[in-house]
Amino acid sequence: MIITLQKSTRLLGVLCYFTSLLYLFELFFPSEILRLIYSLIAAILLTSTLFFLSNVNRLIVLALLGTGMVCFYIESADLQTVILGFGKNINLLSLFLLIPIIGIFMSTAGYLSALKQKVQANQQKKDPHPYRFSFILTATISVLLNFGSMAIVKRIITESFSGYQNKKLSLTIMRAFATSMLWSPYFVNVGLVLILFDLSWFDIGGFGLLLGVVYIIVCVLMFRFISFADDPIIERSTERTEKQTTSLRPFFMFSVVLISLSFILDFLLDVKMLTIVSLLAILLPFLWAFFTRIFKTFVQDVTEQVLHSFERLKNELAVFISAGFLGMAMASTDIGIYLSTLLFQTSLGSVFLLSILLVILATALAQIGIHPVIIVIGIGSALSPSNFGVSPEYLALVLLVAWTVATQISPFSGQVLMASRLMEQPTRIIVKQNFIFICILTLVLTSVIYSFYLLGWL
Repeated sequence: MIITLQKSTRLLGVLCYFTSLLYLFELFFPSEILRLIYSLIAAILLTSTLFFLSNVNRLIVLALLGTGMVCFYIESADLQTVILGFGKNINLLSLFLLIPIIGIFMSTAGYLSALKQKVQANQQKKDPHPYRFSFILTATISVLLNFGSMAIVKRIITESFSGYQNKKLSLTIMRAFATSMLWSPYFVNVGLVLILFDLSWFDIGGFGLLLGVVYIIVCVLMFRFISFADDPIIERSTERTEKQTTSLRPFFMFSVVLISLSFILDFLLDVKMLTIVSLLAILLPFLWAFFTRIFKTFVQDVTEQVLHSFERLKNELAVFISAGFLGMAMASTDIGIYLSTLLFQTSLGSVFLLSILLVILATALAQIGIHPVIIVIGIGSALSPSNFGVSPEYLALVLLVAWTVATQISPFSGQVLMASRLMEQPTRIIVKQNFIFICILTLVLTSVIYSFYLLGWL
């Protein structure tokens, strides 16, 4: 029975990647049949996840599907439209599935080991600053490695430094991770708002970077207030060695080429950044592996990732597919008009209050397990920025802040769950520690965006 279950999940993992590749192929060779095929496969994957989800997540997914079905029924949608709804978010899933290939390549090529060796060598030569270093390193490599950066940095710090507090360090790493969520094209939330509002990365990327700088300033100012009960200082003996470290030049070369190509191609081509990033995540690592003669080992590592992908990402698969289905259903109704009116009345016609309200709404719903992707897709699909007298860029940035803030305090978010494992504490401890932090973030970041609006930049 267990063997059969393992085979099933591995087959579903292969199906996940096959669906992503089929989606990318259809982008360049448009075909209604191919869209129907990968949408049907997405429906199969969604149905399969229901057998593996927790009761809470299963209930949320079924509620999304049920609401979407009601919307389609009210609008008398045909069967083909309903089926295509399941494939609405395959673009986001492709990013979620393919970006980890970059991290796999870096691990296979030895870049991450070289980075660890470099850190160990440098910390022996100067006074160590584990918190500052962990924040900078996480904020930097999370751009490419996403969630994997948190575990990698924690491991590097614990094996290279002494004189730190474990819980304080883990929270610092978690907060640093969110820096990239405000601007990096390799993150799902950035790709999502670009698609929802039909924007180029260059339309909001600069503003996102400015928000990232402000976010870092808030983190620095709030660092002194991080305090956990029973968080002793960890001391470990470190022997000074003259171990020769591997050069980091290949790591920097690969990273620079990858990031540069992403922005250059987005500027030159009439293709969405999400598509460019997804393609580069496949092509560049495989080409680099071939020319550096590690192709066979890299393929083996990628195969392992593919076979276990369904088991690792079942929650994300369920939420993203069902949220896309609901978003497409809502877009076919007049619910946007009613929602716009409700939000406009609640915010008393104030753009600033509307911004605060959207962030609070996303944060509150995230507390009961409703993933920010659901809120962002629901709002983005239903609301028209012109109804509030703002630009698509403004609303896109507000939703980025909403997603970032919500995932810093939701006990169901990926980084909170990761931080919980790293510090071996329940998620409620992290939520309590971050409450004041996200209240300040909400006010500060929305104020910054609103100042852009007042200055006429947005």
